[in-house]
Amino acid sequence: MTQTIPRHVSPYAHAPKIFGLKFKIASRVMLVFESILGKLMLVLSICSIIYSPSWYPVFVNFAFLFFVIFSIVTYNLCLSKQSPIYSYPMLSYQLVTIFWLLIWLYAALSAVASGVMWSLESLGGPSTSRIRTSHNIKDPNYANPNETHPETARAIKYGSIIAAVCVILICLKMLAFIVARRTYFQTLKMQHESIEQSVKDDSFDGRMAILEEVQVEEYTPEPSPAPRRMVKAVMNQSEARLWAKHNSLPKYEESAF
Repeated sequence: MTQTIPRHVSPYAHAPKIFGLKFKIASRVMLVFESILGKLMLVLSICSIIYSPSWYPVFVNFAFLFFVIFSIVTYNLCLSKQSPIYSYPMLSYQLVTIFWLLIWLYAALSAVASGVMWSLESLGGPSTSRIRTSHNIKDPNYANPNETHPETARAIKYGSIIAAVCVILICLKMLAFIVARRTYFQTLKMQHESIEQSVKDDSFDGRMAILEEVQVEEYTPEPSPAPRRMVKAVMNQSEARLWAKHNSLPKYEESAF
């Protein structure tokens, strides 16, 4: 018969571990990580509405915000319904964000190498100061030519910070992608096992095995009680009465004559 899993037992109890953690715990850790990034993305989207001079960063930030919300919801459905099709949005989201972070990493390294923030500004990052510096010591925007230009120092500073953040996020996103990929294969395996079990139960041999098991469980024969000696005694008494009647008949006939 098909084995049903009790409600208090997780269907992923026997799933292989991921990075030394249980399957369910690793999935929950990834969801917590993505929810934290989603909250940060919400804050960044609101800030882009307030401070961004164009609508491009606003559109990109809100697009990623809706993407992460949709991915988290579908991933929860994948875990609850044990259907691998619901893991596709999370896998796609991880790949898209890794590719986007690689673009940001390249722009940050370009800003550090060139000392100009145009590459970061084109992606919606910090913008270049429009104030021109002067080498006139009496000018309020004076910049010492013997020292690093303020815009160059600013580009190196922001570029280094963004590059470090991108490297950390890329590593974490790769781990999250591995967890989502393992979830996909685990749910796919469980789906195949359930289909094979249902096909086996629907076959003739499977139905006969289920019927035999039910009959054994419900109609177990009980041992019959041992015969009593009273039955034998009753039989002896009836035979004795018949014998006495047979013997008394000739005596009656003799007395009549």
